[in-house]
Amino acid sequence: MADAIRAEERRKQHRTAAWALPVAAAPSAIVAYLAADVTDWRVGSAGFIIFMTAVLRRVYRSKGNSWATGAAGERRTRRILAPLIWFGLGRWAVLHDRQIPRSRANLDHLVIGCSGPSYVDTKSWGSKSSKVRIDARGSLWYGRYPQQRAVATVLWEAQRAADVLGHPVRPIIAVHHAVIPRGGLVSGGVTIVQASELRRYLRSLPKEPGWNRRRIRGAARLASERLHPAA
Repeated sequence: MADAIRAEERRKQHRTAAWALPVAAAPSAIVAYLAADVTDWRVGSAGFIIFMTAVLRRVYRSKGNSWATGAAGERRTRRILAPLIWFGLGRWAVLHDRQIPRSRANLDHLVIGCSGPSYVDTKSWGSKSSKVRIDARGSLWYGRYPQQRAVATVLWEAQRAADVLGHPVRPIIAVHHAVIPRGGLVSGGVTIVQASELRRYLRSLPKEPGWNRRRIRGAARLASERLHPAA
């Protein structure tokens, strides 16, 4: 989705450039010509180049979108989780960006280890000055914005993963940028942690009986068969 939005943005920029560049070039070329008569042709040429470069940057400036921001956050979380596979000696399995059956939703990261399965949802909350907190009723807030809908969604997604695996799945939100209090937060049964602390948090979870390397491989195989990569 992020790539599709970016591609459409780029097409619009090309269409804008097709008329904006000639419109900008004509008067700036005249000004450059007049400046060359008054001073030096190199001054006029430099001014023309600088002006046209500014126009190009303006036309092709990325406006950004929430899908692209989310996709970038998921890639960072993927890199954070990668060492679990590299150095885990078969004690971890991680699946990324999997389609939930009979739904348009997808699972960001499904992590299976000796502590059982966990679902990790990535959030890219860009304001470091906005406090992430739990209020007196146990509700999650990011600055002035309530996040209970996000918590409910993560619970629902974790349950869909549990339906596939036939085993409860621990729901986790990993937050990039915005600061999470050390030790994390818990709201509605969902653990919220700083993304940079995610790997440490997963390793600190107590081992669950029966989740050995063989069972981890089997659960990962089952998840891979039933949760197809998101298109």
